[in-house]
Amino acid sequence: MVGLKSKLKQLTSQKSEIIKIRRRGENEYKKVKSMSRKYSSSLKLTQKRIETFKQNADNINEILSQKITQMESIQRLKSAAQEKLNLEIQNKEQIENEIDFASTPEEKQNLEYRLNSIISYIDQIKNEIKQRTSMEKKFSQAVSEIEKKKNSVTKTIKKNVKSKPELTKLAKSAQDKFDSVSKKFELAKKRELSVSAQLSKIKSVIPKAKSKTRKVKAKSKTRKVKAKSKTRKV
Repeated sequence: MVGLKSKLKQLTSQKSEIIKIRRRGENEYKKVKSMSRKYSSSLKLTQKRIETFKQNADNINEILSQKITQMESIQRLKSAAQEKLNLEIQNKEQIENEIDFASTPEEKQNLEYRLNSIISYIDQIKNEIKQRTSMEKKFSQAVSEIEKKKNSVTKTIKKNVKSKPELTKLAKSAQDKFDSVSKKFELAKKRELSVSAQLSKIKSVIPKAKSKTRKVKAKSKTRKVKAKSKTRKV
């Protein structure tokens, strides 16, 4: 019985100490788990952000390519119109000179008719160049804005790509620490369960041991009483 009580006291003390260890382990487990999730989440978010911005960059490049192609087409049309304008201006000057030297009224009238046609055509070409210039300006502004967006996205991609190795290192370190702390925490829980089971067993045995001790004491007392009774008779 004395041995059981000693064992009970020993196990109770062990359980108290193990509970403290388990609680410290649990607090550290929660802290490290939170940190591990944080770095893991940051890493996944960074990777997702990189992929998203790369997709955006591809879309921007496609749009930029289209706008540049359209602008270059407008510039070619404008350049062709400018060449026609220069040619018609030369024709106009030539007709004006010919009018000054026309030998007959009929010749002069025909030249003036041609001159009016050229002047009308020159006005059309100038209007075309004006429209092409306006369109060229719009496309140029669009290209400039898209290039700004492209540069911004490129910088963001570089920034995230640069931060990824450090995040990967932190995430791995946090995961390794979490694995280590988890093992210690699980071990502490198992020890607590083991000691609790032993305590339960001891506590269940003690009442039986007490009962057995009382019976033994009772038998011993009965024997002593009988022995005294025999002695008196003698």
